[in-house]
Amino acid sequence: MVGQLPVGAVPAAVKVAEPRAPELAAPAPGSTDRRHSARVARVATLVAADFSALIIATVSAYLLWALPARGQSFGLYLQVAPLISLFVLGYAQAGLYPGFGLGPVETLRRLSFVTAFGYLVLAAFSFALRLPPLYSRVTFVLAFALSLLMVPLGRFVVSQVGRRWRWWSEPVVVVGTGDRAARAIRSIVQSGQFGYRPAAVLAIEPTIDSQNRAETVEGVPVVGGLDRAAVLAARGIRVALLESRRANPSRERATIDRLQQHFRHVVLVREYDDLPVEGLQIRNLGNFVGIEYTNNLLLHSNRAIKRLLDLALASLALVAAAPVIFVAAALVRLLDGKPAFFLQDRAGLDGRRIVVPKIRTMKRDAETQLEDHLAANPGLRREWETRYKLRDDPRLIAVVGRVFRRFSIDELPQLWTVVRGDMSLVGPRPFPDYHMQHFSTGFLDLRQRVRPGITGLWQITIRSAGGTAEQESYDSYYIRNWSAWLDFYILIRTIAAVASGRGAY
Repeated sequence: MVGQLPVGAVPAAVKVAEPRAPELAAPAPGSTDRRHSARVARVATLVAADFSALIIATVSAYLLWALPARGQSFGLYLQVAPLISLFVLGYAQAGLYPGFGLGPVETLRRLSFVTAFGYLVLAAFSFALRLPPLYSRVTFVLAFALSLLMVPLGRFVVSQVGRRWRWWSEPVVVVGTGDRAARAIRSIVQSGQFGYRPAAVLAIEPTIDSQNRAETVEGVPVVGGLDRAAVLAARGIRVALLESRRANPSRERATIDRLQQHFRHVVLVREYDDLPVEGLQIRNLGNFVGIEYTNNLLLHSNRAIKRLLDLALASLALVAAAPVIFVAAALVRLLDGKPAFFLQDRAGLDGRRIVVPKIRTMKRDAETQLEDHLAANPGLRREWETRYKLRDDPRLIAVVGRVFRRFSIDELPQLWTVVRGDMSLVGPRPFPDYHMQHFSTGFLDLRQRVRPGITGLWQITIRSAGGTAEQESYDSYYIRNWSAWLDFYILIRTIAAVASGRGAY
């Protein structure tokens, strides 16, 4: 599935018509040069961001330890600054420049591996040459840890800003006009972090309507049939996404051969059909190509790794959050009396019942107020039955209730349930039983295999904007495609979303 994130419902069938030939008769002068310049600008921007992040990490490590603890001169560390270029070369070798088509999880994985390998090489080089211990080892470790944080963070900031510029993305042509092609386009648009921008559609079987007008697929113009591939390639488009048709493999093979004559990259587009897509392994089976799927969260070793990460990170976070929890609980008692905490009975791993604590954000007579409010407002009842949340909830405690919800302060006590082992930092939310009744039986069986989480994929993607269908889609994707890198990515995005208060109510 292109974009690697679930998308919405299937659109209506798209009508295709052959456009007038003069519209693509010849490429605009300099169009290829402009695309080349845009790619060079993207690479230069990413290189500058990575280089700056490494410099900031090194300077920060120096200021944190080498200067106050060792009193060393900054000039000593300035001498090793040229070695940062080795990291940039490593990122380039890992395909991170320009990095089109790489998801955020894969980008984080490659950045982390190259950064760790670079510091390992520097340490081995120092040991092999038996260099005198001029440089502080503590500073070296601090620089390494900060680089693991600063480089992905710098990438994220630059990518978020770059997505506002049209030249930042790589134009692609989608081949095919069926429902799969429409869903692929929608997924590409929704997943802007991949760097692709649908620029045109080629119809495998173009037809001509009475007025000879070009139609569109998801707003992207259909510019003709496969005979237009050469013109699009001359305009600087290098990537073609082909809607895969499993029923006619021989024709698909011929189409691929034809596209490869013009485009540098030809990608088959297929939906993932509820199968894992992260970490797929291609196997050479002679005349056959094997695709190995693994359900990572069913492996005992991965479950142990996830549990260790939960225990370590949640313990640190709980210590840091303790003062905030204390102040928030005191405010609730002051404004609305006891109790300050609300204990929820939820289904956990393997269906076992667990207790999930939250700081109370609703008034003590919340349920009565809800029924009265929904009875008087039929439109709000539809909103409640779709999302089980209300944008303007009358039950919230004055002043603090909305603030706690907006910045997820009410969820902080759940860090203790993570330490205790009932929950995970990342996983499907532990919804109330009335909410769970609206999920499919297959999904309910799937989510019982993992611990519920404080945050998850749908929370960072759609927050409170989606209903049960979106929650089921995103949580299913997470469970089937779990990796430590995916957890790190979700946690980083969660921190950003909570800090901005985006979409929460």
